[in-house]
Amino acid sequence: MLPNRPFTILVAEDDEEDRLLLDEAFMQNGLFDCGRFVEDGDQVIDYLMNCLGPEAANPLPSLIIMDINMPLRNGLETLLAIRSDHQLKNIPVLIMTSSRQEVEKAYRMGANSYLVKPIQFTELIQMIGDVTTYWRDTVNLPYNEY
Repeated sequence: MLPNRPFTILVAEDDEEDRLLLDEAFMQNGLFDCGRFVEDGDQVIDYLMNCLGPEAANPLPSLIIMDINMPLRNGLETLLAIRSDHQLKNIPVLIMTSSRQEVEKAYRMGANSYLVKPIQFTELIQMIGDVTTYWRDTVNLPYNEY
């Protein structure tokens, strides 16, 4: 993580229970107040548009975790929109879904990772810990100030 840049995770998940579990998994990993939650692909794009420019209302997320099956604009459509925007295309996008059916398609469309939602909450806590350690502490990512 770059100095002075908060680590934020934008989570796109339409299921309220899954959002609550993810939020709790963040807290269990000491990631207090880093999650920003939206319910569909249109809200992802709206959130991201409010991250750009000198008067940005939202912090640009360090990472996006997104379900595939969401109303309005699904995760893969949203992924395409992110990858086609020169200001957003470098944000890591992780697909987290309950199905293994779209793995190849998601990677072809630009996903950085494809995660299958664990059944056990303890496994979700471990997965979130592993994901955030990797994307926050291990890799070096390009960073542009918008």
